[in-house]
Amino acid sequence: MKKRTLVSLIAPSALIFTLPASATIEPAAIDAGPVKIIPMITAQVGYDDNFFSTADNEEDETITVLSPSVQVVAEDGLNAYRVVYQLSDGTHQNNTADNYTDHTLSADAHIEFSQRSVLDLKAAYNKGHEARGSNDYVTSSPIEYDVTTASFRYMYGAPQATGRIEFYGEHLEREFTNFRTITTGRDDTEVTLGSVFYYKVMPKTSLLFEVRNKDIDYDVDPSSSLDNNTWKYLVGATWEGTAKTTGTVKVGVSDKDFESASREDFTSASWEASVRWAPRTYSVVDISTSRSAAESSGTGDFIDTKNYNINWNHAWNDVINSDLGLGMTSETYEGDVNGREDDTTSINVGMNYDMRRWLTFGLSYTFSDVDSNIATEDYTKNLVMLTVNAAL
Repeated sequence: MKKRTLVSLIAPSALIFTLPASATIEPAAIDAGPVKIIPMITAQVGYDDNFFSTADNEEDETITVLSPSVQVVAEDGLNAYRVVYQLSDGTHQNNTADNYTDHTLSADAHIEFSQRSVLDLKAAYNKGHEARGSNDYVTSSPIEYDVTTASFRYMYGAPQATGRIEFYGEHLEREFTNFRTITTGRDDTEVTLGSVFYYKVMPKTSLLFEVRNKDIDYDVDPSSSLDNNTWKYLVGATWEGTAKTTGTVKVGVSDKDFESASREDFTSASWEASVRWAPRTYSVVDISTSRSAAESSGTGDFIDTKNYNINWNHAWNDVINSDLGLGMTSETYEGDVNGREDDTTSINVGMNYDMRRWLTFGLSYTFSDVDSNIATEDYTKNLVMLTVNAAL
């Protein structure tokens, strides 16, 4: 399976893009009694010189994506509620069979019972697709799926308290809706539960201790079961504004147990780190790294995945800023008879122009190189994207 885990590799065969983090668009809201309505639209044109991510016989593609969205927001003191709908419609110049229309509907709530008791809730429905070339399946059009999620996060403890505890969880159901002869075995249910204890050792620095469990059950499995349960035990620290840096670093152990005796359980080191360094107010460097056991959809039992990313955003003046990023991903397909290993390197360069409060332009270039010990999985890709974001 051509699994894409690199953060900086933006949906290489679909050109599904979101508003860049560096964009500073400030949409105006329409007052409608107790709620505010915020409409926005993103228009994108992209050129991909290897649309199907193949080792040879590359095919290029030009894609236009229109993504209108609307938010409905309500506030009640410190509490806030929001509903968001986004449509994403992609039109391909050369391969019309790959045209798609995705829908996302979500609702979230932030509820503060008191200064030391805060609850966040979220529910979402996504009708999306997997573009051809993003997996190993040979199909005549994109594979489509429905995903529903419901999650919560509850924090107990005042911000200035020595100790705070957090509980979180998510329930996810995924169902593929076409090409059922090859996708039936990929329908699954995922339940995640976790808890984090924070112990303040300095005014802006806390140690943390986290336990997380993720249980995955596949609805149908035509071969031996991929059902599994993963425990993570992590310790680390989180800090804000210390020596111009803000971040969270966690290290620990991950233990993945399969229900089927025919699959080998896996225990390994695990880490999650995200650090922001701001040497100037107008210049920010973001660094992140992680190790996780990603799910497989046909190749091996799972994918031992290590990610490393660095991105520099610099504002040259009030309206122009740039992005420069480097990402590397190492993937080992555990349980694969061929011992597959993929190494992916991605470089991205972008410029953003904030023309008006309500209008931004972005131009970016991404180069991706996948080096695999399976010759047919090697490929390179050049992606150029023009993005326009507009609001009221």
